[in-house]
Amino acid sequence: MAIAPAALAPADEVLRLPPVAVEPARVRFPSVMFQDGEGSLDESSQNGDSQDGASRQSAPTQDQGDTSRTESEHEIPFYFGYDDGLFVRPIDENETPYSLNLQGRLMLRHSAFSRDTDTWTDNAGVTREIRPLNAFEVERMRLILDGTMLHPDVRYYIHFDADTDDNHTVELYDASIAYDVHERLTLEAGKAKMPGSRQFLLSSFSTRLADRPMATDFFRPDRTVGAWAIGELGERVHYHVMAGNGYVADNLTFDQINSSIALAGTMYWDPVGDFGETIVDFDISPGPLWRLGHSFSYASQSGLDAMGDPLEESRFVRLTGGTRLTDTGALAPGVTVDAFDIYLYALDVSMKYRGWSANAEYYARWLQAIEGDGPLPHSNLYASGYFVEGGFFILPQRLGINARYSHVSGLFGEANEYAAGVNWYPTDSERFIVTFDVTMLDGSPLDNDSSNIFVGMDGTLFRTQVEAVF
Repeated sequence: MAIAPAALAPADEVLRLPPVAVEPARVRFPSVMFQDGEGSLDESSQNGDSQDGASRQSAPTQDQGDTSRTESEHEIPFYFGYDDGLFVRPIDENETPYSLNLQGRLMLRHSAFSRDTDTWTDNAGVTREIRPLNAFEVERMRLILDGTMLHPDVRYYIHFDADTDDNHTVELYDASIAYDVHERLTLEAGKAKMPGSRQFLLSSFSTRLADRPMATDFFRPDRTVGAWAIGELGERVHYHVMAGNGYVADNLTFDQINSSIALAGTMYWDPVGDFGETIVDFDISPGPLWRLGHSFSYASQSGLDAMGDPLEESRFVRLTGGTRLTDTGALAPGVTVDAFDIYLYALDVSMKYRGWSANAEYYARWLQAIEGDGPLPHSNLYASGYFVEGGFFILPQRLGINARYSHVSGLFGEANEYAAGVNWYPTDSERFIVTFDVTMLDGSPLDNDSSNIFVGMDGTLFRTQVEAVF
C-alpha cells in the first residue's frame, strides 16, 4: 500500500515515533431499544442486534413505567488505541476501509533580541526601526487528522495550525487526498508544501535548533494548492514532484495570484540504508547513514491587482539586502517591478552516526525577465546561500548540543547567521523537547515570524522553547 512514511502525509509534518503498544481487540457495546408509544418494540429491536440474532428484553424499571428495554451485544468493526496519537482503525481494512489518526502538537517559546543597531534602510531609501524583542508566544499549535477512506489505498490528511504571533487565528495548513497507485507511486492533490528544499520539507518539530536556518527561509518556496506525486526509484531513491498555484501562495485567493502554474521537484538517495525522517541521531545509529539530494523550483510572477499594484503572490521575493523586489524604488527610483521569473536550485547532504549528525544545503536563485513600469538597471539577478549545521548527544537520547552557520549573499548585500544551542529530552523521547539557542545576526534579509528573525536584524537572538507531540 503506502510506499514510505513520507508519502503518508506532507513530508514536513510526518513525525513517526516509536508507538505505544496496543493490541487490536473487538469491542462489544450493549444496544438499547425502547418500546414505542403503542407498546410495541421498535424495528431494530424486532430484528435483533445480538450476535446470535436473539434480543434480550429487560424488565421495566420504576422510572420507565410501561416502557420496556431490550439489550443486545453489538460488535463494531473498529479498535482504538494510541500510536503517535489517538486512533480508530478497522479490524478488517478490506471490509471497513475507514480509519482516523488524531495527533496534537504544541510549541511554546520565549524570544529575546538584543539589537546592535537601531534602524536599517532599504534600497528605496526608507529607514525603518529594528525593534527589540522580549515576549512569550505559542509559536505552533497543530491538530492533524489523517487516515483511510473508501478504500485501503485512499487516504486523507487534514492539518490545522494556530499561533499567537499571527493574529491568534486558526489556519488550514494542509489538506489532501492520496491514492496509492502502486507500492512505489502515490498520487495526491490538495494543499501542501512545494518540495523545493530538503530543510523546508522537514517537520518544524524536527529542526536541529528552535527553527529553520535563515538561508532556508530566505530562499525556499511555501505552501500552495496543487497536485503531486511521491514515489521510489528502486529501494533507495525517492522523488516528489508538484504543480501548484504559486511559489508562495499560502492563504491567497484567486484575485491575488496569476494564472501561471508553479513547478517544484525533489529527489534524494539513501546510499547505505533508510536515513529516517529526523536529522539528529536520536536513535544512535550503529552504522553511518547518509542522504544526498537536490531540489528545483520554478514560477513566473506577473500581473496587477485592482489598485494597479503587483499581485500579492509576487511580494515574497526579497533582495539580499532585505528590500522587497516589488517595492517601489527597489531597483530604480520611482519604478515598481511587476513581472519576473524565479528559479531555485538546492543541493543537500545529511549524515548521522553513533549520536553525531550533520547536514547542509546550498541554494542558488535566479530572478530573470525582470520587468517594471519604468526603466530598470537589471533584468536578471543572482543570489546564493547555504547553511551547515551539526551536533551530537552528550547523553544519549537525553541531552544534545548543536551549532549552525548560515549565509546569504547577492548584489545588494550579504548576511550571516551564527547559532548554537542545546536540546533536552526530559522523558527520553522525541515527543517532548526543551530547546535553548543563541543566534547572532548581522543584517538579516529575512522577515519571518516563525523563526522570529526579521529584516534588518543586527544583534543577538535568544530563544527558549518547549515542544510536545501527543
